[in-house]
This record gives sequence, C-alpha cells and structure tokens, in this order.
Amino acid sequence: MHSKKILTLLMLFVLVFNILGPVQVSHAASLDSVIATLGASSVPSTDGGSNVFSKLFSLLFDKILGPILNVFGGNKSTTTSPDNPVKVTPLPPQTGNSGITDSGVLRGKVIVIDPGHGGSNPGAVANGTRETDNNLAVSLKLRDKLTKAGAKVVMTRETDRTVASEGSSLGQELAARVDIAEANNADIFVSVHSNSNPNPEIYGAMTFFPSGKSSKLALEVQDNIIRETGAADKGTSSATFYVLRNTTMPSILVEMGFVSNTGEARKLQEDSYRNKIAQGIFNGVVKYLNN
Repeated sequence: MHSKKILTLLMLFVLVFNILGPVQVSHAASLDSVIATLGASSVPSTDGGSNVFSKLFSLLFDKILGPILNVFGGNKSTTTSPDNPVKVTPLPPQTGNSGITDSGVLRGKVIVIDPGHGGSNPGAVANGTRETDNNLAVSLKLRDKLTKAGAKVVMTRETDRTVASEGSSLGQELAARVDIAEANNADIFVSVHSNSNPNPEIYGAMTFFPSGKSSKLALEVQDNIIRETGAADKGTSSATFYVLRNTTMPSILVEMGFVSNTGEARKLQEDSYRNKIAQGIFNGVVKYLNN
C-alpha cells in the first residue's frame, strides 16, 4: 500500500512538472553530462532484495528527468503508437563519392550515422561554434570513409535540418532517428555529438553506450579517437539516452569535445581535426566489425 501511494504521488508530480516546468530543447544540450551521470547511477536495494528503490529511480528517470531534461530522451511508447505516428522526412539523394575506391573491408555492413541536432535545434552553442555544424561536418567525413571501405551508409540527415517533419516534438524527432536505423537493419548505429559544460575548463572526448555488445564498440571507437586526435580521454560510459536505449543493434553516442572550452571549440571547427575524429571513429568501427 505504501508503494502504491508513492507511485501515485510520483505520477501526479509528473503531470504537474510537465505542465509547469517545460525546458526548451536548445537548453537541454548543456545537461548531457548530468543526464549521463544519472543514467549510469545505481541505487542499492534497502528492502531485502525487492529493489523497490531501484524501480522508483527508474520511474523517476524515465518519466520525469528523461522527458524534461534529456536532449536524447523520451519514452518510446509516447512516439510509436498508431495514434501518434512518427513522420520521417525522406532523405535527400546521397552525393556520390567520386574518386573513392571501394576497399571492401566493410562490404555487406550497414551503418547508420546520426549527426546530432539540426534545423531549429542547433544543440550546444559557445565560442563561435554550433554543435550541429560540428556534428554534421564530422559525420559527412565519416560517411565517405565508411563508403570507401564498402559499407552501405545511411545518414539520418545530410544537411542542417530536422529528421522528423517540421513542427514535430522532440520525442518524435528522436524516434525518427531510431526508426531509420531499425528500418535499414543496421549493423551498428553511431550518433555524433559535441559536448558542453558550465565549467569552461572541462575538455576531452568521451563515448556513451547502452549495454552489452555496444561496450566493445564504444571502447574501440574511443581508443581510436584518442589515438588519432590526442584529445583528453574521458573514457566510455553506459547511458540511457533515447537513441541508445531504443535501438536494437550495437549503438554508441560519441561526444567529440566540449564547445564550451575555448581551445577545444577552436579545434572542432578545423577541417583537419574533424578529419582526425572521423578517422578515429572509422578505425574503431572497422576493428569492431572485423573482430
């Protein structure tokens, strides 16, 4: 009975909080590291093994913190029901990679690349750079490298635009990205992002993964990004971001660096540095898929 009262109060709080305290999508990007920490947290059981507190934490995260704060999150069931279908905007024709020879090392593999944000949601903005621009530039370079290696590459976007139809909710936008990966039966899903933090002294690259086989993919990609760029290694971590927890294939979310850090923001705008990041991701993907 006590548990039912707690759940009832939480549900009421969710309704009030969602009505009175909405957070703009553009502001949510700066909360990435907070959400990652919350998502990776574990709450020890104090009720003789019934894990009530753990379940309450999961409810709190999925129903309150996720939809309100998590730029990557929302509840999948709210965007995939027949009454609320996701409208996926068709991708523009992919540009040809003239002069690129198919090496064949990834022949037969399907890889979905997801440049984070886009369109009306630029992501983190600081030090004269927008996250969406960094994400897309690196993703296009990665696309070319993977295509050269023989992979079938599917981009969730190839221009500065939203993936779902204009005017769609954040949940629908994220679901549209997941739907592309699922519809193409991707072997792996790579979401590319730039980080931000209120503390401008923080810098470095990190890679998030949901669980299972994805942890190996995250390690390979993270190690190779650091090897190629020399960036500070902030390691890998499990997280509950929407695009990670709702894709069924091995998936990762790469945070290339912090736009809030002056030095790293400058590097992220350099074509040569962007190419190094793309090369690092590519090397990690090749090693993962060929082991």
